[in-house]
Amino acid sequence: MYELSSRISKVLATCARLDGSEPRPDALRDISRGVIRLSEMFTRGSSGIGTSYLEDVQLRRAYLAYYVPVNLAKVQILLAELQPLIAERKGQEFRVLDIGGGPGTGALALLDWACSTSAPPSGTLRMTAMDRSGAALRACTELWESYLAEVPECRNLSLQTVECNLERTFPMPVQVGTQVSGYHLIVAQNVLSELYSESLNAVEKRVTLVAKLLSVLEEDGSLMLIEPALRATSRGLHELRNQLLGHYECSVYSPCLHDENCPALVHQDDWCHEERHWERPAWVAQLDEAVGFIKDTLKFSYVVFRKDGKTLVSRNEPFHRVVSELRVMKGEKRVWLCDSAGRSEVGRQDKDHSESNAAFEQFHRGAIVKIGDIVRKERKGKLSTLGRILPTGTAEIIRPAQN
Repeated sequence: MYELSSRISKVLATCARLDGSEPRPDALRDISRGVIRLSEMFTRGSSGIGTSYLEDVQLRRAYLAYYVPVNLAKVQILLAELQPLIAERKGQEFRVLDIGGGPGTGALALLDWACSTSAPPSGTLRMTAMDRSGAALRACTELWESYLAEVPECRNLSLQTVECNLERTFPMPVQVGTQVSGYHLIVAQNVLSELYSESLNAVEKRVTLVAKLLSVLEEDGSLMLIEPALRATSRGLHELRNQLLGHYECSVYSPCLHDENCPALVHQDDWCHEERHWERPAWVAQLDEAVGFIKDTLKFSYVVFRKDGKTLVSRNEPFHRVVSELRVMKGEKRVWLCDSAGRSEVGRQDKDHSESNAAFEQFHRGAIVKIGDIVRKERKGKLSTLGRILPTGTAEIIRPAQN
C-alpha cells in the first residue's frame, strides 16, 4: 500500500499551516470550509478555473492540505512504473517539466521520490514548473524550499518557475549552456480538461498542445498525462490518446497494452480509470470525516507516452489488462479485460476453481494478467461475449498494479 514519505508529509502540513498530524480544531474547521468550497468549484461545472483559487488564502491552505497529498501520490505511483527507465539515466542530468501543476505537485513528487529512492542522484535534477498563476508558483517555491530544508544532501537541486498561459504560450525546450535540450519527463496533471474549455474545437487544440509537448520531449523521455477519474474527463483523455497515436510519432508506455484505438470509446457509458490503495495522512482522514468525503483510494485516469517505443510489458505476449474490480457473483467471479482485440468479460465459476486458475481470485483493477484456456459458448451462431475459465485453464498475474 502506498504511503507518503514522512518528509513530504511534514512539509505539506507545515505549508498548510497545520500543527503536525493532529491539527487544532479551529485550523481543521477553517481548512474544511476551504475543502468544501474547492469541491464545489471542481465538480459543479466550473471548467477553466485553472489555479486562480490559490490566490485565496483559505483555498490555498485547503488545497495544500487536502488535494496536494492526493495528487502527489498519484504521480509517485506512476513514477514507480517508470523507475527502470529513469534509473538508466543515473549519474546523468534529468530534466523535468511540470505544466499547469498548481503549486508544483509534480515537481515536488519527483523531488521527494528522487531523494527517497535510487532515482537520479543529487545535482542532476533540473526542474521547471509552469503555471499561469503567480500565487501557484510562489506556493511551489515555498514547498520546494521547505522540502530541501529537511534534506540537506539535496539542497543543490534546482527549480525554475515560469508564469505563462498555456492556451497562448507553448512550453519551450531547456537551454543548457549553448545547447537547446528537451525534457526527460513532462507531467501534466488535471490540466488538459481545463484548457480551451470555451472553445468549439477544444479537442483539436489540446491535441496540438500535447503534440508540442512531445516535440520538447527527449527521445528517451516520458510524457505523463493524468486526469480525474470522471467519465467526461477520462473519455476526453482516451480520445486525445487516439488522436496522438493516429497522427504523431509516439506510442503508449502504460497503461495500455496496445496502440490501437481505445476500446473504452466504443460504448458511450464506458471509460477507463485507476483505483489504487494508499495510507491517508492522518489529517486527510480527519478532513474526510469533517466534510463527508472519502479519499481512502486514489482514483484517476492516465496515459504515459514515449517516442522510443518502449512499453511497460512486452507487446509480443498474450497479456490482458484488468479494467474492472473483481465482481463476486453467486457461484462465480468476473472481471473485464482490455487488450488489442478490445474489451471482454471473463469469469470463472466457483465449481471450476483449480490450482492452475486460483490466481484469478487475486485479479484487480490495473493488473496485467495472462489467462489460458478461455471458452466462449456459441449461441444462435454467435460467440458469447462472456468467456469462462475451465478447471484446466490457467490464470497468472504478470504485473500487479503499483500501489
